[in-house]
Amino acid sequence: MIRSFHPSPPTVGVELEWQLVDRSTLDLRDGILPLAELLPDERSIKPEMLQTAVETITPPCESTAILRPGLGDLVTRLVDAAAGLDIARVGAGTHPFCERLVPVTPLPRYLAVERRCGYLAHTQVAYSLQTHVGMPSAEAAVRVMREVRGYLPVLLALSASSPFFHGHQTPFGSYRQRILAATRSCGMPPAFEDWGAFLQFLETAERASVFGSFRDMHWDVRLRPDFGTIEVRIMDAQPTIARSLALAALVHALLAYLAAAEPSHSSARQLPSWIEDENAYRASQDGIEASLISDADGTVKPVRQLAEELFELVAPTARSLGEEEDFTRARALLTEGPSYLEQLAVFRRTGSTRDVVRELANELLEEVGRARLGMEAGSEARRSSRYGL
Repeated sequence: MIRSFHPSPPTVGVELEWQLVDRSTLDLRDGILPLAELLPDERSIKPEMLQTAVETITPPCESTAILRPGLGDLVTRLVDAAAGLDIARVGAGTHPFCERLVPVTPLPRYLAVERRCGYLAHTQVAYSLQTHVGMPSAEAAVRVMREVRGYLPVLLALSASSPFFHGHQTPFGSYRQRILAATRSCGMPPAFEDWGAFLQFLETAERASVFGSFRDMHWDVRLRPDFGTIEVRIMDAQPTIARSLALAALVHALLAYLAAAEPSHSSARQLPSWIEDENAYRASQDGIEASLISDADGTVKPVRQLAEELFELVAPTARSLGEEEDFTRARALLTEGPSYLEQLAVFRRTGSTRDVVRELANELLEEVGRARLGMEAGSEARRSSRYGL
């Protein structure tokens, strides 16, 4: 692993993981290999560890508004290519009813994981939204990664989109977090004091054969010195481009705000690690209705209140970055609710997790201007949405 940090302007880039589902059965489909064959020269479309996933990535841009047109075109091309294979794309943290083990994508890195982890490698059927934000220096990046930890449960609550797993309605807004908790390095990262402490960690981790690359650190937020960014990874995958970019705009504003602030400005957000872990669990379980521990004395505040405080705090930074439109969409999640609430509403109406998958697929199809998947007899279609793409 490299030992130098490549400074970057405060750009934003996103990685969106999508489920591949059969358009007829709505179950997960092992579709990445034939899909990749249809798009061999598309460098912004990547396989993931499991064959039921595809990832779309963007270049770094000054704002989500700037990367939106290119991402929209990319996703539309991928939707059309997948449709030719009778595959639909779904954005959510988990698939609501698939119970089988999923095969690993036969690439060297993923096959090595399979050899090392065995059964566990096939159970990590979870999908995320990842956001990179450029950092001006190594020291700023380490500080921001430390200070953002207190805000991560709020981001998780706003993005929660995985209330179902293996056909069961879980008591969680983001059950994806519970799946990932079984793995080696998911969760909160160490609270490094400075760049030197991070380098010392790398030395120890490499000597002990803990990590082979930065990609093996599956923390909720991690440094990418090779890119000059911090990558926020705690959020669930979203049903639409619009929701994804809304949350990415919030992350962009938050990290840019922290990078520009005085080093001690956010010290009040530093909490004992056990409280950070407890808050992440509460946000995973109760989503937007969670109450989080806000200080070391045990004061509890509703996540809605903490989210409002966060939006107020970083709103000027969002404006300066040109993020007003998507930032406003993110704020609207406090009234509209995250995706997990919509999924639960579909399930209450229809009693069918297949209808939940169908409506998730249709949200993206509507957004890119393609025909919706048909409803089964007795199913109810959720109202149409407007996305403004």
